[in-house]
Amino acid sequence: MLEWAGAVGQICLKYLDESGFCLWSEPLYTWAREGEQKRIEQTKKKGKRLNICGLLELNKSFK
Repeated sequence: MLEWAGAVGQICLKYLDESGFCLWSEPLYTWAREGEQKRIEQTKKKGKRLNICGLLELNKSFK
């Protein structure tokens, strides 16, 4: 319904997404070939988490 309203010009529809990154990775889920041990090298400092946000409006560009 919102996509239809945006297509006919009743509303200005925008999509928003957020994601977070960190230098330190917790190896909670991983895979390795059978017989090999998975090893992840990491920095000694955990650092701060970085969050980024993206916004998309269809048929618009940054030109």
